[in-house]
Amino acid sequence: MARSLQRSLGLAALLPFLVFALACRSGAPPIVFTSDRDGNLEIYSVRADGRGEEQNLTKSPRDEFSPSLSPNGRYVAFLAGGSDDMKLEVLQISGDDRTQVFSGSGEITHPKWGPDSERLSFVLAQESGNAVYVSDSEGEESMLLSKVAADEVGGWSLEGNFIVFSVRDGAEQGLYVRNPDGVNEFRRTQSTDYGAKWSPDSRYIAFLSTRDGNPEVYVIDPEEGEEVRVTNSEAPEYDLSWSPNGKRLLFVTERDGNAEIYSIEIKDKGMSDNLTRLTHNEVRDEQPTWSPNGRRIAFVSYLDGDAEIFVMESDGQDQQRLTNNESEDTEPSW
Repeated sequence: MARSLQRSLGLAALLPFLVFALACRSGAPPIVFTSDRDGNLEIYSVRADGRGEEQNLTKSPRDEFSPSLSPNGRYVAFLAGGSDDMKLEVLQISGDDRTQVFSGSGEITHPKWGPDSERLSFVLAQESGNAVYVSDSEGEESMLLSKVAADEVGGWSLEGNFIVFSVRDGAEQGLYVRNPDGVNEFRRTQSTDYGAKWSPDSRYIAFLSTRDGNPEVYVIDPEEGEEVRVTNSEAPEYDLSWSPNGKRLLFVTERDGNAEIYSIEIKDKGMSDNLTRLTHNEVRDEQPTWSPNGRRIAFVSYLDGDAEIFVMESDGQDQQRLTNNESEDTEPSW
């Protein structure tokens, strides 16, 4: 791959120190999630230890959904409104200082924070086609990043030098990485690949692919382009989430007859080992996401018939319910 990408990923060896610094920051952030308990979709927060009351952060008659907590734990990005008048907004984790980042005719999807907590990437779907945009979190400047008809943005590299996005269909299908300043764009795969997640150490991009008939998990070295298939089952897999140190990957699989959460170790050259089943229920368990320090996992379970937010240790132990109501609580972000 181009030398510019090689240089941009060269500091990955510093990851352990960066992860440690982030994990040790004071005031661990709460979990933010979407709930329809008030008759419309709203963004809520809840403490990971289950103490205190759940807080409605948005308090609006409009639908608000797809929350994404910033890397520094201070802000929540989310989508508001419908497809005809959708907005990307940011507010403080306290619920104060709400800012409109982007508004346009069309549907906004998959907002992802840059590692500096100052920029956001997303897809804008319009009648003329889809495109990838980058905006600063203050809403002062937005830039068209790529006219490739992307379906989703998968995240940023560790240093913020590259963004991965995917195209699921057509002649342009595959994974792409591009500099957020619009300088370089590289096509890394040419199959029906999607759900890309850049590992926190920038070594790999995990993604889903139906190239063999059903959704399976793959990883690719973004510099060399070498791909490794991680899972091999007849059941679909989805909902990928990297551990903060980039050594383990969460995913949901239906190989046991219903959706369950698994964890797998990703070693050098993308080889995998130590597959561990974390949930053992007769109902759906999905949407896993790691805590900033990698010790716990938040997820959604339909244990009592509707979606609720749970947490568990990284080995699946000590599962704890955080929400308990007759509404749908989904999309946890930590």
